[in-house]
Amino acid sequence: MALLTSRCINLDIHGNSPYSVLKALSDMAFQNGFITDRSAFLQTLLLREKLHSTGFGSGIAVPHGKSATVKQPFILFARQTAGVEWKASDDEPVTCWICLGVPQEGEDDQVKVIGSLCRKIIHADFIAQLKQGDADQILALLNQTLSQ
Repeated sequence: MALLTSRCINLDIHGNSPYSVLKALSDMAFQNGFITDRSAFLQTLLLREKLHSTGFGSGIAVPHGKSATVKQPFILFARQTAGVEWKASDDEPVTCWICLGVPQEGEDDQVKVIGSLCRKIIHADFIAQLKQGDADQILALLNQTLSQ
């Protein structure tokens, strides 16, 4: 999994519904050159949400998908002050998103990354850093988590 760069972080993502946030994340992935087709990747993310919400609770969601449109594994981070109803496990609105994309043949990468994130997302200090940190702090935090 490639390390994140500052272009992978948006601390003021626009959207007031899961669809609009996932669309913004798909656009972000396309602008970074990680995917070849933003509509196809958006459909992948929407389908995953339909199966089961990616809302972990505590205001965090981890939308993810495996798709042929993904050129290389990637991670994006987005945040906003207003919460979005996400059907999270604790029924709380989501304000932070960690979006993962992997190529069709990259399932092992996705499972490994989600596992690393899940071990961290349960800790209140990690969540607080995601919710309050500036772009450089979040970049360092996520890159450190992913390299472990």
